[in-house]
Amino acid sequence: MFSTITNELIIRAAADNPLGGVTPDISVFGVKFQNAIELVLGGVWALALILVAGAFLWNLAKWGFARQRGHSDDIEEGASGAKKSGIAFAAVAGASVILGGILALTSAAGA
Repeated sequence: MFSTITNELIIRAAADNPLGGVTPDISVFGVKFQNAIELVLGGVWALALILVAGAFLWNLAKWGFARQRGHSDDIEEGASGAKKSGIAFAAVAGASVILGGILALTSAAGA
């Protein structure tokens, strides 16, 4: 029984990685495609920043109006929304660093 498990583990460990040494590169599709992808992703990123910044400002205003009127339930809702949208803005603004870190970790783990 143990020899079967050991043999199976040795066979699985001996298999080569078919993607070893391969890195993603969109330049193979041409310069026009690469430029178009960069423009589209940049536009989507800018739109996401605008939307999240708008949500952050909206929640801050909601929080301020609730404090001014003394509505305790709305104060908590506005504060919570401002915190969440602030964290979301930080994540969207730092998306390139976050994604780059994930790629660096996964490429180091695969090497």
